[in-house]
Amino acid sequence: MRLRAVSAALAPALLPALVWASEEAHEHGAHGHEGIPWGTLAFNLVNFLIFCGLVARYGMPVIRDYVRNRHQRIVGELEAAAKARADAEQLKVEWEARLAGLDAEIKQIRADTAADVARERDQILTAAKKTAETIRNDARRTAEQEVRRAEADLRHAVAEQATAIATQLVREKLTNDDQDRFTSEFLGRVKETAA
Repeated sequence: MRLRAVSAALAPALLPALVWASEEAHEHGAHGHEGIPWGTLAFNLVNFLIFCGLVARYGMPVIRDYVRNRHQRIVGELEAAAKARADAEQLKVEWEARLAGLDAEIKQIRADTAADVARERDQILTAAKKTAETIRNDARRTAEQEVRRAEADLRHAVAEQATAIATQLVREKLTNDDQDRFTSEFLGRVKETAA
């Protein structure tokens, strides 16, 4: 079937060869050669048909596979290139959008940073005020305790001095009669309490 198709396709191509061979034969006939060398022509035609058959049988599948694979590879490369180009365009659009928004983003970052600094400053000031208030309260409590301790120490010192002065006055002014009277009163009270 293929051989017929190849032969049918090659017949128009062989026609000029036949015409040329006929002209050659005619010229040879004019120079003393007679007729068309049909044997040579047939032999060459058979050789050519065998060659075409071999090319069709063994060469065409290889050529067809090569052309098909090359076509698929080129189509794949074109698709990959188109995808890469689309990706590059998308990336370019994204970066242009980011660059366009960069000033706004920088302003936003500065505003956020200023707000963070203000918030931290307020927190530090609040903490410092609390610490100062705590120190003030501690100092006031410590001062009050020191005042109470000083008052207690002063009372104790005054009491000791008063006792010392009273003891000295009693020794100087107390007589034996006063001592006897104090002793009898003391014993009387103790008896009353015991009864």
